[in-house]
Amino acid sequence: MFVQTHERAQGLVEYGLIIALVAVLAIAGLIIFGPAVSSLLSKLGGSV
Repeated sequence: MFVQTHERAQGLVEYGLIIALVAVLAIAGLIIFGPAVSSLLSKLGGSV
């Protein structure tokens, strides 16, 4: 019984770590590429 609970908790922790890693990468991508994307969208919006 303890083993199943332990494995389930370990699985939840692993999913949590993956979600945290994806969030950190997304934030870093926005910080790095945000100004370029903003500029591109402004140019596209101005040309329409």
